[in-house]
Amino acid sequence: MKTPRTAWLNNLALIVAAFVGASPALGQQADRPPARILVGFSPGGTLDVVTRALADQLHGPLGRTVVVENKPGAGGKIAIDAMRAAPADGSVAMLCPDFFTSIYPFVFNKINYNPQRDILPVSTVVEFPMALAVPSSSPIKTFGEYAPWVRAHPDKANFGHAASGGPTHFLGLQIARIIGTPLQDIPFPGAAPLIVNLTGANVAAGTSTVGDFAQHHNAGKLRVLAVTSAERSPLLPNVPTFGELGRKELTAVGVLAICLAPGTPAGVVSEWSAAVRTAAATEQFSSRVRKLGFMNTESSPDEARARFAEMRGFWEPIVKASGFKAD
Repeated sequence: MKTPRTAWLNNLALIVAAFVGASPALGQQADRPPARILVGFSPGGTLDVVTRALADQLHGPLGRTVVVENKPGAGGKIAIDAMRAAPADGSVAMLCPDFFTSIYPFVFNKINYNPQRDILPVSTVVEFPMALAVPSSSPIKTFGEYAPWVRAHPDKANFGHAASGGPTHFLGLQIARIIGTPLQDIPFPGAAPLIVNLTGANVAAGTSTVGDFAQHHNAGKLRVLAVTSAERSPLLPNVPTFGELGRKELTAVGVLAICLAPGTPAGVVSEWSAAVRTAAATEQFSSRVRKLGFMNTESSPDEARARFAEMRGFWEPIVKASGFKAD
């Protein structure tokens, strides 16, 4: 018969064995310094939220703690500088919107990086559609009514957007080119002030992401006329796509990827790519980004580079045709 002391020692042995069995995984994280993901935009913004949702799911697949570090300013170029200066050992990654390589090279006369050499995508993370919206008080009910209205009201032919030189800016300029009517673009310092001015009818229209507009559309505070995705957005099931309206040239999305510093060894790239794909495929991550109107789209490094090249091919002629320069 076991004595109380024997039973206690047996239980202690089981606890120690369980800890020892778990210790390799715990030790692996403890032995490796935290990895950082740089975000070139302010905390609390959509891109920051997506990155933090991903980081929450990366700890296990990557085998180390993952922290998010915001380095806002200069449209993300401060973060690019920080990544380029970081050791090429996988300790520092960055959230890379496709416009770093698909738009910025054509809107800035001088950029502080080589788009092909210094941006090394390891996996795409999400794609997001954009949209055209008008105030709820606007007489414009459909996209078909939009062009006639702006032609009849040239003094009000304008659109607001949240970032000069970004994809929503060029979406508005492309709409102007397609309908054959000049539109004055009015930049705002972020989506929040854009939406305040749009719902207040201080601008005639606005372009932003579906996620920025959806809640306000569904609350009747503004009216989304069309979305740029190939399929209707689950957040706006009653809003048509531009493709449905015969404007397939306005079918476009933004792409976010995780990138590493140039010169990172292939093995480290593979490790990060596998970890990001695992994290982005989790239901925890997918459910969080769906609420933003985003779609998770994990990929291999080659597929990520091909996607970025595809986006560059889409935006380059649009940006060049606009003649817009940010500096």
